[in-house]
Amino acid sequence: MNANRNIMRVITGTIPVALLGYFSITAPHLLEIFLMVISIFMAIIAVSRFLFSRKIKENTPYYSNDNNHPFVSIHLAICNEPPEIVLRTIRQALKIDYPNFEIIVLDNNTSRKELWKPIEDFCNKHPDIIKFRHYDKLDGYKAGALNECLKLIQPETEYIFTLDADYRLKPSCLKIALKEVRKDDFAVVQFPQNYVVNGRKMGLFKELEHFFTLYATGGNNSYSTLPTGTLTFIELKALQSVNGWPQETLTEDARLGIELLSKNFKTRFSSKKVGKGIMPGTVQDLRKQRYRWVYGNTQCLMDLLYTKMNWKRKFSAAMQLLAWINLLAFPIISALLYMVFYIAGAVDQFNYLPEIILLQFGIFITGKLLLMLKNTRRSTFHTDLKAFFIHLALAFEMAFACWCAVFCIPKKFITTNKSNKVSKLSSVPLFIPSILGILTSFLGFQGETLLAIVSLLIFSLFLVGSLYMLHEFEVENNNLKLKPSTP
Repeated sequence: MNANRNIMRVITGTIPVALLGYFSITAPHLLEIFLMVISIFMAIIAVSRFLFSRKIKENTPYYSNDNNHPFVSIHLAICNEPPEIVLRTIRQALKIDYPNFEIIVLDNNTSRKELWKPIEDFCNKHPDIIKFRHYDKLDGYKAGALNECLKLIQPETEYIFTLDADYRLKPSCLKIALKEVRKDDFAVVQFPQNYVVNGRKMGLFKELEHFFTLYATGGNNSYSTLPTGTLTFIELKALQSVNGWPQETLTEDARLGIELLSKNFKTRFSSKKVGKGIMPGTVQDLRKQRYRWVYGNTQCLMDLLYTKMNWKRKFSAAMQLLAWINLLAFPIISALLYMVFYIAGAVDQFNYLPEIILLQFGIFITGKLLLMLKNTRRSTFHTDLKAFFIHLALAFEMAFACWCAVFCIPKKFITTNKSNKVSKLSSVPLFIPSILGILTSFLGFQGETLLAIVSLLIFSLFLVGSLYMLHEFEVENNNLKLKPSTP
């Protein structure tokens, strides 16, 4: 089954790439027509994102029964995590104000004993509420670990609550989650992945937050919000009905959502904040995390194409999966082709290629700017604008990671480092600004003054985004240090 899916992914992805290569060599005018079709598709996606992210008014009252306390199993899967961060998370979880829960901590594939042994020692001091397991080798990435957690739950368990290693829960989190899930018999309630910011990294905070305020919220229109892996409250029966967490993709959370939606389970997003986590520690860590999200979501998107589902729910799932994906690979590759043809003296064959390239960049920038500023206010405009620039800075990962997934280029699950380190200038993504800078020079040499000015403006936006992202991480690194905790 997985082999057939991979073959279909490759075939589906090969078609546009093959057309791009064929037209660029044999039919320049057809290349321009093909790229214009891509431009229209980009515009449709931009408009769809804007319309999809509308909010709905919730009229369903809370269900309240304080005497009913179903058993909840909290699952914390860790791998190569700093013990001081994990211990802080566990300590906070022990403060939960709820009478009927357990915590399962599962460490897997961590070779250094000094990382997991302090966690085991602490957990062993609370055997009545915490179960700890360590596995030297466990397949299936995070999904494999979470499925192993399911084997350890108490028989009376009714709900699962997933938690990342760096999240500090509110004491009232389980009471809130139960009220939210009981609103209308939901299989999953996803809570926002809130972060500790302390006035720093506000641009990154807003950039990460926009997925929940726009895409996850939009999923509520058809009760089809995809889970995001942490702060996810799941009905155990629903999870068991799809045989646990799927292990075929790097974003097992989104893939689980697709499985649940295909079986007509209802899922939703709640804007209530029940915990706070730590954002990636460096620019490089952020880029690796975004690459993994795009890679995994592309795998899910390709599977979604062949999944039977109500069309409204399929559209909703597609919009959420496309949140971190863009089509800038087409104008980037086209710009490289244009430069090659310019050097070869064959640029006269492509009468409108520069205009189309800049049009596609313009569609992407305009669509994202309007989306990021959709709910902005005077008090939040500056942080929403920062989020827009951070999003531009990550555009390269969001443009090419998807194609690596389409062509099944192997990619391992890499946990995101949350420890603050110095971000080097070499880690800043400058490929897109470099391409646009060179294109601007070529257009200037050709005497295309207006096009050169437009290209220069787009180049400036991407360059500002890249340099601003480095600035946010430098401010954080100089002012925030994580204090170690003792077991």
